[in-house]
Amino acid sequence: MKEWLNHQTDSWDLEGALKQYKMVKTSEAEFQGLPAPTFEGETSIPSGTETETTPEPIADNPPAS
Repeated sequence: MKEWLNHQTDSWDLEGALKQYKMVKTSEAEFQGLPAPTFEGETSIPSGTETETTPEPIADNPPAS
């Protein structure tokens, strides 16, 4: 993510960033003696294979009817 914010890359690994975030939050909770977060019911990020199979829109602006 840091590379993306510094414009060193044009892509951002959302799955990897979310996985790292969950690992950090779980580790913090364990370190502080708190129950680990469950992350249930949160919005999911589609995997790379799901996004590859999703067709891109042909035009940004649909024709007026």
